[in-house]
Amino acid sequence: MIALYLSGHGYGHMTRACEVLAEVRRQAPTVALAVVGSVPEPLVRRAIPGDLVFRRAACDVGLLQEDALRIDEAGTAAACALFDSRWNARADAEAAFLREAGVRLLLADIPPLAFEAAHRAGIPAVGLGNFSWDWIYRHLSSRQPALAASADLAARAYRHAALLLELPFAGDLSAFTKREQIGLVARRPRVPRDEARRRLGLDGRPAVLLSFGGVGLPALEGRGLPGSADLRWLLPADVDGRLPELGLAYPDVVRAVDVVVSKPGYGIVSDAIAAGTRLVYTERGDFPEYPILVREMTPLLACEHVSNRDLLDGRIEAPVRRVLARPVPPSPDLDGAARGAARILALLGEEMARPSPPG
Repeated sequence: MIALYLSGHGYGHMTRACEVLAEVRRQAPTVALAVVGSVPEPLVRRAIPGDLVFRRAACDVGLLQEDALRIDEAGTAAACALFDSRWNARADAEAAFLREAGVRLLLADIPPLAFEAAHRAGIPAVGLGNFSWDWIYRHLSSRQPALAASADLAARAYRHAALLLELPFAGDLSAFTKREQIGLVARRPRVPRDEARRRLGLDGRPAVLLSFGGVGLPALEGRGLPGSADLRWLLPADVDGRLPELGLAYPDVVRAVDVVVSKPGYGIVSDAIAAGTRLVYTERGDFPEYPILVREMTPLLACEHVSNRDLLDGRIEAPVRRVLARPVPPSPDLDGAARGAARILALLGEEMARPSPPG
């Protein structure tokens, strides 16, 4: 069995890791799979075909958010201190689950606890990601000194990793002693664009989707949007909860629209690249991934910046029109999931050739 441990911070970790695990299922249908995390179980089961074990457990804190654009730094520091105060008990409980379930390899994106649990269970752990929590917490510790201890704890756990499958837009991943780049892991749309637009009730006007993840951005969603008759605006409420009945996945929606307005995170950026959809992005607080994403995504998709102030005041029509005039770059290599799955299965084969870890 392979067990995937997911960060509870945003949907980007879940979507890309599930894409890799779905590719594992395609390449090796008989390998048993488990997913552990606090993410919504129905989303996981829709992303990974076939049977799997789902275990709900808090694997990390990630970052607490006031909304999609503002980090609650003090709340994050307090939550990390509380989570870390039970570190040994949590790690022992997860190690016991791994042994009892017969897990032979662990994949994590990218909660530190998972690597400590795998070490205690005597099985290899493989990371997947473009940033690690030790880097994030170290950056924020200049204002929240308590996070330095959480950064140290995370770095020690990451050193147990057998391998990190490194994704594009990477930050400081030096806590991992062995890293391999696998390229972009991205969800591909499955429904033809014209059919997805029909199901969403879109006409011939350019469509603009506001997408701010599970946290959302109530300050924007509650105000009136530009009333231009030649643009069609989609709020989260126009999409969320309707996808199963429409027979669509979120990447189909991203492909159906002409522009997405969002904060830049791995999930929405990779969805936009794979769909060939333009992006209007805004800053997201002092998150060190942000400048890397902005710099490295620019050659891969048509994008324009809008400030937080202009976004929240509803002044987004001008950047939308500017980005609509930009050409969409050619699609890059999108086969990172297949390469990552093949590497995971090779490591699993090596592990299965060894005696089982002691129970």
